[in-house]
Amino acid sequence: EHCYDTTPIGEYLNDLLKCHNLQPKDVILKFNMDRSYAYQLLKGRRNPPRNFLLRIALLCHLNLEETQTLLTIGRRPLLYPSNPFDAAVLYGIVHQLNEEQVNLLLHDIGEDCLS
Repeated sequence: EHCYDTTPIGEYLNDLLKCHNLQPKDVILKFNMDRSYAYQLLKGRRNPPRNFLLRIALLCHLNLEETQTLLTIGRRPLLYPSNPFDAAVLYGIVHQLNEEQVNLLLHDIGEDCLS
């Protein structure tokens, strides 16, 4: 069992992006986000919403364990297969789908999209 409680979310996101050769501008462009808001999230000045963390997980092609770790550090609920929205996102993560594909899946089952 890991102890991530001491890792600030901003630091963790920064490391994650570095590991995947991504920069904040890549996230801003890909997610079509307001620049200052995105920087606040990425630097941990604001606690990132769960969907933002899930989008990062898909962008970085994180596996299930890495995604749950990201949610834990961001102090957001873990993904649960019994929840239809979560089940679709879990499917996308396990099958390495991109965000667009996951959003189509969510749309098909009548759930809100990630973005």
